[in-house]
Amino acid sequence: MSARVQIDALEGFISPADDLGQLKLVDAAAVLNLAQEINKIDTQAQGKRKLTIILATGGTLAMRSSPDGVRTPALDVGFLIEKLPPELHDHFMVQGLQLFNVDSAQMSYQHSRELAIVMTYLYRHIRIPFTGFLVMHGTDTMSYGAAAMSLMMGQGLPFSIVYTGAQRPIEEPLSDAPTNIRNALYTLESLYLREMAEVLIVMGDRAMLATSSEKVDDASVNAFAAPRHQYVAQFTRMDYPVQLATWLKPRRSMPFEPTIIPGDYGHTLVIKSTLGYDPTLVERQVAIDTVRAVVLYSYGAGTVHERLLSATMKAASLRDIPVFIVNPVHSGYRVEYLSNQKAIEAGAIPLDMTLSATLAKIEIALRLHGHHRQLLADFMTESYVGEVPSHDSRFVR
Repeated sequence: MSARVQIDALEGFISPADDLGQLKLVDAAAVLNLAQEINKIDTQAQGKRKLTIILATGGTLAMRSSPDGVRTPALDVGFLIEKLPPELHDHFMVQGLQLFNVDSAQMSYQHSRELAIVMTYLYRHIRIPFTGFLVMHGTDTMSYGAAAMSLMMGQGLPFSIVYTGAQRPIEEPLSDAPTNIRNALYTLESLYLREMAEVLIVMGDRAMLATSSEKVDDASVNAFAAPRHQYVAQFTRMDYPVQLATWLKPRRSMPFEPTIIPGDYGHTLVIKSTLGYDPTLVERQVAIDTVRAVVLYSYGAGTVHERLLSATMKAASLRDIPVFIVNPVHSGYRVEYLSNQKAIEAGAIPLDMTLSATLAKIEIALRLHGHHRQLLADFMTESYVGEVPSHDSRFVR
């Protein structure tokens, strides 16, 4: 896609948000068929089982290993549902759809966009109550995709979405997939019973806000952590229904108006402050016309080398684009050093959220407030869907 098209993509959002005509990767006919089949469900045959919709996208969970040990996505959603333990089938009525089957490292905003369109369409056309959507997703980009989903779905989200995956394919010995799927299903049920609507990640013994998550391990069952927030649930307790954090709020009574971003690529340049980073590189990178915002990924204390800061602010000022600072150690942003103070005085905007949430939120902010710097700054620094921790939700070390 050309740079010109990317710039034009900033003009708005997908409208209507349930337009299946926008689908390129997903079979629109399969989405229509799923909605029709669900609406035909005999409630007597369903009994007390909770209806849950699984949307499969690939990832390690659905992979098989070749003779030389290389894993590739191979298993479809029907096979994955059949692998569920009998007791889950006794408690849940699961309907599934294979959207695509890819290694999540190869995903782009197009995959998240089409997933959002499908969920919006199904919610608006299914007439039978259901607990929400379980998204089977690879772990490499799960934080990015799930955070983008939460922010695109917005404050009026009327249903819950839980992302899960696995560190080992479901067919392999000691796979964590069955446990993760089980915990995800019961978490959706608990959210539904408590009339909540959230986008979460469930992996290992933890559930967390999608916008608070970061991948921290590629071998342990606890692949993700939420360094800024408390966990939404921890499955070591074995409570039923799943006990959710008391700081979660009930579903908002606001219109459901998703802001689904078009285009495949973002418009943010991420500059990681490192020892010896050449500031002249920044000047050339910021000058690229598709760059509409800059994130300085700082050192642990939110500090940045002064020459790097100066070069970034100068180049951004020439193009009138915003500069944000994200602290990778998640302790918030406190002005304790001269470097912090100089960054604020130069006009950089500190953010108290993860990088994955920041990147998705910037895409929405640019489309809503791109020409109004103060409105854009206010939108980025205030909590929209829980990405900025509150007094109650913040993880205190």
